[in-house]
Amino acid sequence: SSHISFSQKETKPDTETMEPSLMDPVGADDTLMPFIEAEREFVKLQEGGDHEAGVRCLENVLRQEQSTVQRLQDTVLSTLFERLAIGYNTLGMTHLKEGRTDISCKFFGKAEALTDPANLHMNPESRLVLRAVTYNNLGCFYKSLGKLHTALQYLRKAQAIEERSIGRCQNPAGTHLNLCALLSQMGKHKEALDHAQRARSLLEASPPEDGNASGMSLLCVAYFNLGAEYEHLRRVGEATGAYERAHESCLAELGEDHPLSKQISECLVQLESKSKRK
Repeated sequence: SSHISFSQKETKPDTETMEPSLMDPVGADDTLMPFIEAEREFVKLQEGGDHEAGVRCLENVLRQEQSTVQRLQDTVLSTLFERLAIGYNTLGMTHLKEGRTDISCKFFGKAEALTDPANLHMNPESRLVLRAVTYNNLGCFYKSLGKLHTALQYLRKAQAIEERSIGRCQNPAGTHLNLCALLSQMGKHKEALDHAQRARSLLEASPPEDGNASGMSLLCVAYFNLGAEYEHLRRVGEATGAYERAHESCLAELGEDHPLSKQISECLVQLESKSKRK
């Protein structure tokens, strides 16, 4: 058939918006000072874009102060561990984008170990949010390697966490869009459509503050993916409607010169000529 093959859009969790606040140095005893200083240094390095050095700085203080870490009760060091998990995820995605999958895999492995339920140093809610982000990124990682079933397992784990901790998790709509893109690639278009619809419902119920990190409107992506899935399922009328909504939201948010706006226009033109041929 003259079916267009789509590059379904997936989304990347935006770790930039997850900044924990710094530990409070007021009244901190001397045992906490090395951690407070390391955190400050991490923030400075991260703001300068040197994520590798930032992560090394936190790893070093945890290694040097190992006996203190073991003695510290509770979640006193939670923000430090949260920052480290964010750092690992950021580096994992950076190396993945640059094609260094072995290094990328190592950082995701560290993020997974750090967000394990056994890590009682981390505030449980923050740990779950970061666990979901890590699983989402691992889903993207395995998808890029063509290991689609493994990718699906990780995205389903992220989804399970997000459904358990309603409202706390960062981007459940993004997880649905990633599931949609993956299932579409696996040829499971009915399931993919279901995830696109759920993403759209979530986004319409509570739009994200500022789109997502790449500046691409998630709602626009949700409508685009809906259009693609309707088209795969030969539901041409609904596909056209979804592409039109995607195009409207894309023009409003990104302007007509944006590649996604052009791609949607192209899909609409092809759909139209296809339905005329019938």
